[in-house]
Amino acid sequence: MKLYVAPLMAFLLAGLVLAAREFCPFWPTMAFMEEILLFLAGLIAGIRLPDLDLLTPGLSHRSAITHSCFPALIVWAFGLSPIAAGLALGIAFHLSSDLQPKSWTGGALIKFPVLGSIGMLSPIWLIANVIGCLAIFMEVVSGEPVDARQVILAICLMGAGWYFLQEEKRPLLPLMTLGFAILLVHAVRGGTLSVKLVWQYFA
Repeated sequence: MKLYVAPLMAFLLAGLVLAAREFCPFWPTMAFMEEILLFLAGLIAGIRLPDLDLLTPGLSHRSAITHSCFPALIVWAFGLSPIAAGLALGIAFHLSSDLQPKSWTGGALIKFPVLGSIGMLSPIWLIANVIGCLAIFMEVVSGEPVDARQVILAICLMGAGWYFLQEEKRPLLPLMTLGFAILLVHAVRGGTLSVKLVWQYFA
């Protein structure tokens, strides 16, 4: 039941935003909130999306299809950038947490359809896709107005605080992974490994 709740909430929120765009006479004065709400919907869905492989026929747990940046890339390809950015960040939260199983065996390993488990390459797959997710997130956020970026930052901090403090017993490694990935993505984009410059995405 827990796996269904987040995607359903995300679909409901996105649906309400799209309905407001079409039918609410006051929406033009509130349209600046549209991308922020769609980002939030993507984030809510992304946090739980990787584990939907548990409910999907033909997929094993920790499927490479859901435990990757592919879902966010697909949504982005359809032009839904705010949802893709939120989805990417939520998936990055989830995958960074998956880097600390009790042991790298069985259900902890990434599995491809037909090919099966990739064994001890699983941590590399997870890290690479955390980086991919954050690259999508930062590409979208960098094009938003300053006020929207600041609201997105607040949502990111609240989302990370809820997920890593409420849902995860060991938040240090996932947060270190996210920090490393953000710095790496920024270094590739801007050529400088700088926390100060990363912060300017939101200021």
